Amino acid sequence: MTRVRGLDLARGVACVAMIQAHAYDAYVDAPHRGSTAFAVTRFLALLPLPLFMVLAGMGVALRVERGRARGEATATTRRELTRRGGLVLLSGYALNLLYGLMDGARTIGELLRFDVLHVIGASILLLGALLPGRARPTLTASALVALWLVPSPWLQRAGQRAPDGVRLLLVPFVDISPYTKMPLLPLAAWCALGAACAQVALRAPRVVAAMALPLAVAAHLGTEAWAAVPGVTLARTHPIVWLNAVDLAARALVVIGLVLAATARHAGPSRAQAPWLALGTGSLRVYALHLPFAYGALGRPLRAIPDMSVLDATPWVASLTVLTYALLRGTDTLRDRFLAWRYTRDAP
Repeated sequence: MTRVRGLDLARGVACVAMIQAHAYDAYVDAPHRGSTAFAVTRFLALLPLPLFMVLAGMGVALRVERGRARGEATATTRRELTRRGGLVLLSGYALNLLYGLMDGARTIGELLRFDVLHVIGASILLLGALLPGRARPTLTASALVALWLVPSPWLQRAGQRAPDGVRLLLVPFVDISPYTKMPLLPLAAWCALGAACAQVALRAPRVVAAMALPLAVAAHLGTEAWAAVPGVTLARTHPIVWLNAVDLAARALVVIGLVLAATARHAGPSRAQAPWLALGTGSLRVYALHLPFAYGALGRPLRAIPDMSVLDATPWVASLTVLTYALLRGTDTLRDRFLAWRYTRDAP
């Protein structure tokens, strides 16, 4: 697979933000969760998911365009994207099982939970089925943004009122307790947005960042104002989710635009970029490796420390970031040695 360095760097930024988000949430004690410092960590914690989703959509769009440019059969493009999305989706369920064994999960809801990897993988599957072969895939992706975002509040309500047997079938699409954490509606709209914006982001990253920043500010202020109206709650069942989705997607585009613009100034990867590139290219493993030390059994000793503030937690959060990177590089080394062993074993 041909990789775009700037997108891998942006994915590395998302990985670091994800580790910080999960670690602070896991380690900071209740009395300190009302502090300004914790509020800052929660503000930053909103970035990783939309950033990963938009980047996934960009990856799909670039793969579709690459297949079209070299005259590849539509079925071949669809097959590769199906394999890519299916791998992420199945990894999500495999991790549910692994974490369940590590942490003693006892309910079917925990084992079948539809979470971050699931929604990313399923979104790639959907775009991989719908975009290849289209005469104007960017226009199709733009239409999917509206299709998956606009009706989502009413579809969420309808899904929650559906009969039990039907509700189980809706688990990937809408919030169905206790199974769904990250539903496709409206989150897949972020992936479609990435597909719609991929080409312009690569051609004019500064323009994308400059346009997305005021949009993020306006959408954020609009969300806050709407949420202040009596009777309005920020939830996926309310149309306020439209502004919230635009806000978070625009933040992701700001980061992507800035990283792409900075990357364009360097002909090749620098030593300073190497850790971010490693995290970005290994983002699925980063997700898998750090979570047990935050929310799982391996993080239990830290979560048991009483009265931990954001300041107290910061060295532990930094240590987890370094540990995750070290584990990632360790798995890279093991993989490379295994591949070298297979090559020498199979050589005549």
